[in-house]
Amino acid sequence: MYEAIQWLSAHHAFEILLALGVVLLLVDYFFRTDVPAHFGYLCFAGALFFALPLTVTSSLIAGIGAFALLEILHRVCFSRFLTNAPGTERPAADEA
Repeated sequence: MYEAIQWLSAHHAFEILLALGVVLLLVDYFFRTDVPAHFGYLCFAGALFFALPLTVTSSLIAGIGAFALLEILHRVCFSRFLTNAPGTERPAADEA
């Protein structure tokens, strides 16, 4: 397992996951669903796992904590900005 983590770290897993997370968050703006944003948060948590120079267990706990924090922030704040896709306005109850 340590060899796989070392190999991924040597092949720029941090940069790839960080770029993929940014792309997924930007793409999420154009969809009604928030699935790309949640995968983006998972990519950010994985990038944090590779960025921290801690033990595997500590990095894993930090990554899970970062993912949980991003999910909470999504529920509280980010969801109102990420669901503004053009043409996704729902009709009011009296118009339907």
